[in-house]
Amino acid sequence: MEMGIQGHKDGGPAISAEDRGRVARAAKQVVAYTNFLRWAANFKRDEVLNHPNHERVMLLSPMQSGRFSFAVDDATLYVGVQPFEAAWVAFMPFQAAYISDRLYLSVEAVSLMDARIPALSLGIFVDESSKRALMASAREVRFVQVIVRDGYVVEVGEPIGEPVEIRQGDVVQQLKERQQARIKQQDMGRFF
Repeated sequence: MEMGIQGHKDGGPAISAEDRGRVARAAKQVVAYTNFLRWAANFKRDEVLNHPNHERVMLLSPMQSGRFSFAVDDATLYVGVQPFEAAWVAFMPFQAAYISDRLYLSVEAVSLMDARIPALSLGIFVDESSKRALMASAREVRFVQVIVRDGYVVEVGEPIGEPVEIRQGDVVQQLKERQQARIKQQDMGRFF
């Protein structure tokens, strides 16, 4: 087999491992966002609302949030996901979780070709501060598929998706700080 000038077998330019990873993540993110939008379209308009302090943070209503279940074991927060939600949760490339007034799951923005797929954070309502305190004692989130009957989890399946690190702080503040850092970096880039 003959190699092209860039070391790629078809003669085209070689793509760095970093770029391959970014493209793969972007493709996965597009699919997950699409499936999330399809899922959200099954509910009333006021079931998914923007956070009052940040447009990239979506708050799930208590009704939608009730479709998820939770358990903490050692340093892991398990989030039970029913098959209807697994269609998007399994593919969503969450990078971080935050626990404050809700459980927030965050996906960072990613560039693909000339477009930028925006960041998104989802806030899952948790009704009691004692539950949120227990959740905050964990270091990571793992999603598991569950079967629910009559409001009770009757079957727990295997983990889906990747583990998600639980970070300290407020998701809105973290998003604002990242946005300011990106703007500062772009401003500095204009000088060079």
